[in-house]
Amino acid sequence: MFLSPELPKPMNMLTTCRTALLGLALIGQLACGPLTLRAGAEETDGYRPPSYKPAREFMPADEARAHRYNGTVAIWFTSHYQVDSRDWDNIQEFKGPFHPRLGYYKSDDPAVLRQQLRWLRRAGIDAIVYDVFSTGKWKLTDLPRDKTLQLLVKELSHQEQESRTLRLIIWLEKYLSNPTAEEYRYALAYVRQHLAGRDFYYRYHGAPLIVAYRNGPSNVVGDDFRQIERENKFFAIHRIRPYASADWSYIQQYPQPFNYQWMPVSPGIDPALENAYIAKYVSHQTPAPLRFAPRDEKFFQTQLLRARQEGPEIIFVSGWNDWQYGCQIEPAKEYGFRYVDMAARFLGREAETAPYRQEKKKGKAP
Repeated sequence: MFLSPELPKPMNMLTTCRTALLGLALIGQLACGPLTLRAGAEETDGYRPPSYKPAREFMPADEARAHRYNGTVAIWFTSHYQVDSRDWDNIQEFKGPFHPRLGYYKSDDPAVLRQQLRWLRRAGIDAIVYDVFSTGKWKLTDLPRDKTLQLLVKELSHQEQESRTLRLIIWLEKYLSNPTAEEYRYALAYVRQHLAGRDFYYRYHGAPLIVAYRNGPSNVVGDDFRQIERENKFFAIHRIRPYASADWSYIQQYPQPFNYQWMPVSPGIDPALENAYIAKYVSHQTPAPLRFAPRDEKFFQTQLLRARQEGPEIIFVSGWNDWQYGCQIEPAKEYGFRYVDMAARFLGREAETAPYRQEKKKGKAP
């Protein structure tokens, strides 16, 4: 995914305009101004109409802790260092402020993946939204080569001993661009043949869910993708974009628009590392001096509580291990399990996730 070459705005203000790059070319604005509904529509992809007036802006913290959220909690997840060391290289080269508790791991290491699955259960997560692919070194036709996905399938196929089971959703994208119609067809056929029929694959309103991340202007879908939507008779395919659009939102500033289908929550966003990488290695320019946005855990709490007030079908945590955009909740050396445990707390899932905070074999919980 790609958001913007600019530094992040203050997190308590809704960004009014962001731009996206297709290769080196400016292809338009992601979103400007308020959400626009399709002509004649009262609601679009679950968004409440402008006339909607909620009883409260967010659920009180004590109420959220005392009452379990019974919808689905999904989280974005990517494979690191399987074919591309860019993410870890960026943290080191551009001196990122946060560092994974697991070190600069490889996602296709079975021990690493098992540890992450345990931590996801600790956070109260229900579904992993697996990104195919957030690196420019692979495209959708490389799905059979993805060892991390194969390991994930193996682990999710054997959850009999777990008190919390996880499900899988596939996210389709192409770095700095959009997949071709043929690439989409290949990926959908692969998911249908190898994944969608498994017990752990997540079904939305009865159909296997596919999330398609679309780069470019929020009001442009593209003829290729519209053709894929017309051809589809099997999946629930939902487009997703950053910030305001008529599609599902990958990430929002506070306050997120109320949506009864899907609402994103995040600990904030800071694309400084990705912007520096693109400036140096894609645009071949000298990166501007980096300024990293400070993290405020209250932002994550407030976004969670706003989503709890709406109670959508799916609460989407914008990043498990999205270190390039600074929206990760994966444990870090600097902040530990702060965001993992905050998620469980305000989802009303502290009791059921307690076993994953307990000691495992020898020593204290990792």
